[in-house]
Amino acid sequence: MTTHYDDEEQVENLKRWWKENWLALVVGLGIGLAGIVGWEQWKSHKTGESEQASQIYEDMKKAVEAGKGEDAQAAGDKLLKDFAASPYATDAALLLAARAVEAGKLDEALKQLQWVTANSKDAGMQRLARLRQARVLWAQSKPEDALKQLDGDAGEYGHLFDELRGDIKLAQGDRDAARQAYEKALKAQADKPGATELLQRKLDDLAVQS
Repeated sequence: MTTHYDDEEQVENLKRWWKENWLALVVGLGIGLAGIVGWEQWKSHKTGESEQASQIYEDMKKAVEAGKGEDAQAAGDKLLKDFAASPYATDAALLLAARAVEAGKLDEALKQLQWVTANSKDAGMQRLARLRQARVLWAQSKPEDALKQLDGDAGEYGHLFDELRGDIKLAQGDRDAARQAYEKALKAQADKPGATELLQRKLDDLAVQS
């Protein structure tokens, strides 16, 4: 008999608990389902955005290859405006900068490269943009501004940063600083013999001219 009464008590307790908590359970379940649906919608939205940005970038490259500068510029501008968080926007800005350099529009190239350093989420792309900014600034006869771009973490582009620093220092007449920069770049590329030929030539020229 005790077992029977215990079972009845458990049933009553369960009924009482359900009566007190059913609303919270239903609301919680609703929120959980809404969260799942919302997450799936968000993923779908992001996938759609990525595919759209990818297509615009492909159209941009085709326009560049076909010599359709205005179409390429329009596609690049759209990526930078509407898909700034996408890696395709970074690629577009770098491509626009390269086109601007080819056209002798160094101010425009600098503008695009500055956009990359300010907006790209990829540290490697930011460093590449800094390197190219330094080259553009040097071409604009702004060596000190160029050297400032070469300060800080150079990451995988360290040897290129050092080589460019050496070129600028040599142009400024600071042969010792140029030699140090070239030697550092050469050391970083020691395991890549084919990549050090030009650096070694620069060092040899410095030795001859001493």
